[in-house]
Parts: sequence; structure tokens; C-alpha cells
Amino acid sequence: MIRVTVIEDKRIIESVFSPADDMLMAWAQENEKNAGYCIFKNSGEIVEVRDNDNVFELLVRATLNYLDLNGVSTGFSHNEELFADLKKLGFAQKETSCEVDIKTFFKPCCNH
Repeated sequence: MIRVTVIEDKRIIESVFSPADDMLMAWAQENEKNAGYCIFKNSGEIVEVRDNDNVFELLVRATLNYLDLNGVSTGFSHNEELFADLKKLGFAQKETSCEVDIKTFFKPCCNH
């Protein structure tokens, strides 16, 4: 089973992303294997996603869940390399970003 942990320790984040100032990391791990990570900010910005084991959606969902629990209403990214995959998850492309309302993202799709 893959487990996602949000890491705030700047030394750990700097081991994969620099600069680590104002950054958090959602890290996916299965047993001893690093499945991937998502670097993001408390502002709601998704900066980078490294998907080593087809866990892109899991990392983005875990990130948005963390942000939602911390009062952030919008998830977004300026990293154009992520736009295609983010749009598959329901993000909308604006001029220079891809954005999603986090509450809407987690709403059920039907009223059953």
C-alpha cells in the first residue's frame, strides 16, 4: 500500500528540491520504495510533481487535501509541464496557470 506523508522539514525537502524556503513536500512511499513526491506551498501552489510509480493523481489529491485542511481554497500551478495532467484531474487552465477550487474538487459527482 502506498502511503503519502506531508513533510515540512526543509533539510529533507532540499534533498530533492532547492530552494526549499516556504515549500512543503507530499512524499509517497511503498515499503522502502520512493513512489514520488509533490513540492507545494501553503499558498496552494503546486510547484513540482515527481511521479516514479504512476502516483500523480494520488500526490495531487493528498496535496489538495492537506491544503483544504489548512484553509486554502484554491490549488494552482504555474508549472506548464504539469498542465496536461492537472487538467485531466479537473483543473482549468488560465493564462499562466492551472487552477482548481479545492472544495469543488472534493465534492461528489452525483446526488445519490
